[in-house]
Amino acid sequence: MTIPDGSYYNKYFPGNAIKMPPPLSDGQVTFDDGSPATVKQYAHDVATFLMWTAEPHMEARKRLGYQVFIFLIIFAGLMYFTKKRVWAAAH
Repeated sequence: MTIPDGSYYNKYFPGNAIKMPPPLSDGQVTFDDGSPATVKQYAHDVATFLMWTAEPHMEARKRLGYQVFIFLIIFAGLMYFTKKRVWAAAH
């Protein structure tokens, strides 16, 4: 397979040659925390950001879910002991 001059390889494009250059390349950004400046890291960061923008209240929902779960466990325990006390005379 030959790629014409001024074109770039893209396995998903018909003919595998496209005029648009790759949007990301290694070394475009430097991170203060020492993260690697690779295309894989950039893609991970972009995907994480897009997930955060799509689900801005996810953390609050998860926290509420844990609180409800704890409440239900406590409530089930209270109901169990209440049932035992109410039906104790029947046995």
